[in-house]
Order: sequence, then structure tokens, then C-alpha cells
Amino acid sequence: MTNTIRKTLNLEMKDSYYNKADCIIEAQEIIDSEKITGMTVHQVAEEIYTHAFVFFNFHFLPKFIRETKLARRIFNSAANGVDLEDNGDTLKRRICYSLIWAFC
Repeated sequence: MTNTIRKTLNLEMKDSYYNKADCIIEAQEIIDSEKITGMTVHQVAEEIYTHAFVFFNFHFLPKFIRETKLARRIFNSAANGVDLEDNGDTLKRRICYSLIWAFC
């Protein structure tokens, strides 16, 4: 049995991640340096951008939504930076990343 170690990477949140072009540049650097594998540049860029989108727009939600357990969990996940790992996130999350990238 082979023990495969998945690489992970945490990117500290930056204002520039709320810019899709900057996300693509950052993603290209991550893929080129093989810090993360099993994802395309576009997949990495989408994940970075979505974390920034949530982080920078959370305060626009109505207070009653911001105070829910689910909303707080989502915000806390974005607030501690962008966590990337080999082969990407779950399918549900990747779909959300793609939707936010496409429509926001």
C-alpha cells in the first residue's frame, strides 16, 4: 500500500485576490512551482477568487444572515486565507467556485 501525501497551501488573504486577473497570475505561479498539483490554473484561480469574494462581501449580508452558524462558518473559512490542496476541493465547492467566478 502506497502512502500518498497530499500537498496543502494556505494563502494569506490579499486585496488583489478580489481581481480575477491577479488570481490567474497567482494560480499560474502556484501550478508552475508545483506547490499544488491535480488542478488547472483556472480551478486554482476560481478558488482563490471565491474566497476573496466571500471575505470582502460578507458584511453586505443582512445581519440576521451573517449571524447564522452556516454563514459564520463560511466566513471563517474565507477569513483565515485560501486553503488549497492537491486535486482541489469537493465537487460541490468547485461548482460554487465556478458559479461565483462566472457571475460575480
